Amino acid sequence: MRLPSLHVPLFKGLLAGYHDVYGDREPTAAPAVLARLQLPADTPHLPELRSVLAEGRRNHYLSPQAWDDAVRASTD
Repeated sequence: MRLPSLHVPLFKGLLAGYHDVYGDREPTAAPAVLARLQLPADTPHLPELRSVLAEGRRNHYLSPQAWDDAVRASTD
């Protein structure tokens, strides 16, 4: 967290881990980590990831509809 140059790679890791078939995000730690990252406002998939993590979703495969709902909400 101390190195801003690693914030985008950390975000990409959280995003990939969420979509990975074996991904299993910690429901309280992942949103806290994401909140501390300084990312550009136009970072692709940032609103969707924030949304599903805020709902306590561990990964895409346990709740596939959650991601689709987050995508729809971010485009409304």
